[in-house]
Amino acid sequence: MESILIRSQYKVTQVLYVEADYAALLAVDIKSKDQSEYLLNIYEGSLGKTYAGIYEGFRHCPQYVGIFITEGALVAVYTYKRGEEIDEVFYKGAAYDWQVRLHYAQLLFHLALSVSDFPPEIGCAAFLPSNLSILKNDMALSVNYIASPISDVNERELIYMLSDNILKVLPRRFQMAAAEISFLDKLESGYFTSVAALYSAWQAVSAELHMEYEKAYKMNALQRLLHFAAVRFRRLFARRK
Repeated sequence: MESILIRSQYKVTQVLYVEADYAALLAVDIKSKDQSEYLLNIYEGSLGKTYAGIYEGFRHCPQYVGIFITEGALVAVYTYKRGEEIDEVFYKGAAYDWQVRLHYAQLLFHLALSVSDFPPEIGCAAFLPSNLSILKNDMALSVNYIASPISDVNERELIYMLSDNILKVLPRRFQMAAAEISFLDKLESGYFTSVAALYSAWQAVSAELHMEYEKAYKMNALQRLLHFAAVRFRRLFARRK
């Protein structure tokens, strides 16, 4: 297949996604020494004009390289890291200890706070499951910004998208701390109306969760089972009062 070269710099290596007037491509920068991979978001037609306004003044995103115009299309360039999509790592029934789950929850909440000042079209794109890349060896979370057109985006939608991914990392399970159950109840109920308030609440409960889980996991298996059973019983009793 004939190679596609964009702006005499980016050699396309893979088509990731295509829809009307939009495409996401992987490309190698042939002018760089390390031949790094980049993600190109290409907007054509009216989308080009719309996203030119969205990207105007866009800053403070570590993965963002810049924009340019080529053949009438707007191209937004981001760095790209290969990893496992969040759904491939935190699938239903996946066995991870509480430290790992709280670690990745913290990374998701921090990401939400970081992107909350971005244009919502880009901030919400960060939380598309296909864009959340888990780097297991580094215990890290990266974002590949396939910023396809998303309609009706705002801070509330960002909270919804964050919540969906948090519930993959912190699913409902038998051995759950009381503070975690209460926090997830609020999260699912739509209690939080801003990312800042949600992040603040998480920071407060996170310290409590570490203490509660550390205490529980110093117990033997039977004691721990009884401890979490008691947590469930107390919540059930409280609801019936």
